[in-house]
Amino acid sequence: MKNYSFLILFLTISCFTVKAQVVDVESFSAKITELPKATLLDVRTSGEFGGGHLPKAQNIDFRSDSFAQEIDKLDKSQPVLIYCLSGGRSAQAAEVMRAKGFQVTELQGGYLKWTTKMKPLEGVPAVKHDAAWSLTDFEKLVKDNDSVVIDFYAKWCAPCLKMMPFVDKLAGEFKGKVTVLKVEADGNQSILQAYGIDEIPSFIVFRQGKLLQKTSGFREEPKLKELFVQATGTIQ
Repeated sequence: MKNYSFLILFLTISCFTVKAQVVDVESFSAKITELPKATLLDVRTSGEFGGGHLPKAQNIDFRSDSFAQEIDKLDKSQPVLIYCLSGGRSAQAAEVMRAKGFQVTELQGGYLKWTTKMKPLEGVPAVKHDAAWSLTDFEKLVKDNDSVVIDFYAKWCAPCLKMMPFVDKLAGEFKGKVTVLKVEADGNQSILQAYGIDEIPSFIVFRQGKLLQKTSGFREEPKLKELFVQATGTIQ
């Protein structure tokens, strides 16, 4: 009975410890100040990192083949403060790092949440951004159109820019059949959060208000066309 009680106490303490490792923007910002020797780690892609990042952050792409080897080069005696775009990849990366013995604190909501709080950034390119969408107006367009393909992109994202001509070409080819909505990541944090977008480029396909597909990463034109065909209801 005593052992059982001890186990319950241990699990309870463990749960509180795990929760404490995921903190809000203000707490994360405070930790950066309090822990000057900590490793501030951005686990987004190099393209995302190049579009702006937290001051003095180090970039190691979680989805790169060399992630495990790169983090092994870090100092395990120092805490790690980790973030990604919205928290998905950083949570996975933190799990890997904790298994390797690192003390990791995650930024809840990631880079998107950090920017909504108007916290300092560095490395942001000087580009003219498209007008931001109203979440209400955007969701109305999704509901009011039978077939919708949403393109989440950024002007600093090389794969996004490479695919843009494909998107425009297919938008013309499927004119009257598929509505294409382009969402620039910068300035549209509420929409990215509403749709659970934690990486760009990303695409979402809706058919009569039903989510059919959500995908991320670069796609050649034939693969991109599959999303448009799916939106028309030709394939499921």
